[in-house]
Amino acid sequence: MRKGKLSAALILWLCVFCSGCWDYKDIDKLSVVTGIGFDRAEGGGIKVTLEIVDRSSSPKKEGLRTRAVSGAGRTAEDAVQKLARGLDFEMYYGAMAVAIFGKDTPREELREWLLNKREVRQTVYVLYEDEAGKLLQTEEDGGIAAYKLRDILDASKREKPLELYRARGHED
Repeated sequence: MRKGKLSAALILWLCVFCSGCWDYKDIDKLSVVTGIGFDRAEGGGIKVTLEIVDRSSSPKKEGLRTRAVSGAGRTAEDAVQKLARGLDFEMYYGAMAVAIFGKDTPREELREWLLNKREVRQTVYVLYEDEAGKLLQTEEDGGIAAYKLRDILDASKREKPLELYRARGHED
């Protein structure tokens, strides 16, 4: 009898502390990154451009809008840390659709950096363009530029397999 009570107490204790919400993040307290672009900075470092969901507008009235923010540093991590200081909330990479590598960027180093971000999904499209940051600029009609790029790639992938796709719409 005593052993049964002890087992029940232990199970109850485990249920309380192992509820599965230990890493819960409230969406209202996150800067949601939809796309990231890497370019060579003028000083020789890396310029990172992030397309993030703009939470200052009302999605019900105006639709979901984004804004592009850019920062430069010696490395991608340095540039992102500088950007993070200017944002109100922690960055969340789980909704990211595209990663764009600009001309003359250390692509292997940047790929490794992305892979080390645990929130980045394995389904992120990787694009190559001369100026990566320009592709993430919000369009006049609003919308999410990174998701529009993803939709174009999804549509073309259904037609034929892609190994490398340039953002301008032609293959290498």
